[in-house]
Amino acid sequence: MSNSKVLDKVEADIEKHGWHVLSVLGGDLPNFSYTIGFTETLNHPEILISGLSTKLMHQLLNDIGTLIEKGNSFNSGDTCDEVIKGYMVKFLTVNNSNINEYFRAANSHYGDCNFEALQCVWPDQYGDFPSKTVNNQEVLA
Repeated sequence: MSNSKVLDKVEADIEKHGWHVLSVLGGDLPNFSYTIGFTETLNHPEILISGLSTKLMHQLLNDIGTLIEKGNSFNSGDTCDEVIKGYMVKFLTVNNSNINEYFRAANSHYGDCNFEALQCVWPDQYGDFPSKTVNNQEVLA
């Protein structure tokens, strides 16, 4: 799909649903998905998740959007047990260099680094959150 068609789809989804979820196949890196539209429609930072199936990440980001619509707000360091039932997730600020690298369609939509972003980090089997990239989850904080 061409860049202009992708951006047309982004705009249409934001107008219709309030946001768009874009998934990127990582190649050598874990796959990741992120939102575009939370900033303008929900006055909330965009959210990224990495390392899960694209279908699951898409659903989780939509669930996060629904939580925000219902009045929840997430900041760096916050945890929540409503995103993945039975598990805590943690939100971390994505640094500006990673916003430039990973949020390319959002940068096209908003203008370079003209928005904030959080990463929703999920725990390992022991309930610990990674502070750096691990095999199946890249940490962009």
